[in-house]
Parts: sequence; C-alpha cells; structure tokens
Amino acid sequence: MNKLIILTLLSLFLASCDSEDRTHRSVKNIVDDSIKANLPPNFISKQSLGEAISVLEARKRNEGGQLLVIQGFIGGMVEPFTQSRALFILGDESIKTCDKIPGDHCPTPWDACCEDRKKLIDGSITVRLLDNQGQILQGTLKNVMGIKAGKKIKVECIVDSQSMPSSMMVNAKRIELL
Repeated sequence: MNKLIILTLLSLFLASCDSEDRTHRSVKNIVDDSIKANLPPNFISKQSLGEAISVLEARKRNEGGQLLVIQGFIGGMVEPFTQSRALFILGDESIKTCDKIPGDHCPTPWDACCEDRKKLIDGSITVRLLDNQGQILQGTLKNVMGIKAGKKIKVECIVDSQSMPSSMMVNAKRIELL
C-alpha cells in the first residue's frame, strides 16, 4: 500500500504543471472535498522544535529509525496532499517557487513548475502521519489546523524503515508552522 501511494505521488509530481490542465484541477477538487484527518493532541507544536536541517541534508541522513527535525515547505507539485491519507510532500527551501519570480502570477506557486524536475525530485521527501497501529492516518492533512500548500514548516520525524534513497519517507511526530 505504501509503495502504491508513493508511486501515485511521483506520477502526479512528474505531470505537467500547467494551471489549465484538467488532471490538476480534478485532483485539486478531489482533495479539497476530502475528509480531514483528525490530528493527535499537540501534533501542531506551539513551541519551537529547535534547530532543523534542510530537506537536502535530511536526504543524506536517510537511515531508518533516525530522529530528525527538518525544515522546508509543503509543495513541489500542484497538489502536495493526498485525498484520503495523512501525507504530503515537503520541499527543500532552495527550490525556486513561482512566487519568487518577479511578474509570475502562477495560481499554485508552491508547485515550483519553473524549477528543474530532477531538482524537485532530489529536493523533496514524503511526510506521513501514522496512527496508533502504524498505518497512515486516514483523512487529508490539507487545510487542517493551518497545514496548507506553500506553508513553511519544521517537522520532527523518524525516517521510515521503508525509506529508499530515491524516495525518502519520514513519519511525523510533531509539526511547527513557521
């Protein structure tokens, strides 16, 4: 199941970023209408999570079981959230988003559609929230308690044992909204 979700996200990630693309609009509408995840108490930290490393640095430490605090932004694709599971894509802050380009009025600047695809893939990780049984929590994280596309965050997480060099996956313990 986890590999299927990752492959689906990568498929969407590699798709065109044209704001008029019907696939993107339909995916966006599906996620907007999804059931929201029920977050555990104190998942959104009111206190600083402390020093954080970048997504690029985290990828160098991609070893299962390792506790990390990573800083980045939610994005790297038109829809960085999934419809029915609590996971999203976290991008490295070195990735140039459209809102940083003067005169660019992209409606989804967090997708970084002007950036090189290899840089996007190499500078992104999948962040998941697991339930008490170790399964991905049901419901989307999109627009839950301030979690939204383009938002800069810190995430305290553990590198998943199934994480691969080509597709890093971490399990969130807490998030700090920046």
